[in-house]
Amino acid sequence: MFPRKYKKLNSFKRLMLKLLNVYALDRETLNLVNPNYKNVGKNLFKVNNESIILSNGHLKFKRKIKSLDIFFRYAPDNLMWNSTNRWKRIIPDISKKDLILTSLNSLKKSVLKFLSNNQVTISINLISDSSGKNFDDEIIKLLYNDSIKINLVKSKISGNRGSYLECCDQAENSEDLIFFIEDDYIFEKDCIEEMIITYSRLSTIFNNDIFLCPSDYPFFYDSEYKTSLFIGKNYKWRTVGETLLTFMMSKKLLKKHKKNIRLVGEKENIPFEKPLHDIYKETPCLSPVNSLSYHISRDHPATTEDWYKLWKNNYIKYNN
Repeated sequence: MFPRKYKKLNSFKRLMLKLLNVYALDRETLNLVNPNYKNVGKNLFKVNNESIILSNGHLKFKRKIKSLDIFFRYAPDNLMWNSTNRWKRIIPDISKKDLILTSLNSLKKSVLKFLSNNQVTISINLISDSSGKNFDDEIIKLLYNDSIKINLVKSKISGNRGSYLECCDQAENSEDLIFFIEDDYIFEKDCIEEMIITYSRLSTIFNNDIFLCPSDYPFFYDSEYKTSLFIGKNYKWRTVGETLLTFMMSKKLLKKHKKNIRLVGEKENIPFEKPLHDIYKETPCLSPVNSLSYHISRDHPATTEDWYKLWKNNYIKYNN
């Protein structure tokens, strides 16, 4: 049997827990003290505190999350349907503006779900690529909530590389976690909570900051991947060697790998994201099994989740 990593609970402390009828986990035996039967058999996760996984034991989070800055870059005038031979939407007859609003609606729900139980500052920084005022106003109206900070920035350079570099520029002002998001992903409601808690937990295990990708991309299954599995909150996570441009990192990693991170937008690479893939050879990047976010405009989700139901539950049509 694998050895469990636990710390013995002080005998006096254990006695006091029993006398005071406080629900807790005996870290020596992994048995419940004064069990709360509504929570029997469930693991416990506390943001910026600890995880208690009944089969693994207790882990104190050394990596605390101070804040999360989301950088959502969007280009509403980009052509999508049959714009080239290799780019097709998996949901026909929608406009790019509909796709952007639906993506942001799902992201907002995920952020608010996390904030309903946790105290971490979250900002959504909108990086506008050639978007008009009416559509920008529609987005801000959609996202408005007292719990979320909203910032709008016009990209200095138009195009995919230009808006990506604007994200890099703006991220220099971040305090801690940074989440780059493209405008054609929809998000499960638990996405932000799963990613933040997993970031704390796995960074503690690795004893270093990591990259996280929210999608279980189809191309992960096209070849033999040497990978390792880790436990997050409710998902398993595995190490990967490549992602697209929707990923989470820290300010520390931005500083450390600034040259390669910016190189994605400063140079033509094959594939586009190759400088990131070079980083992942040195610093771990992990993705969930199964997806927490689905890339709607480029490929079909690889797994069996009901992503189309998620799309319908978040769909918003833009009215000019």
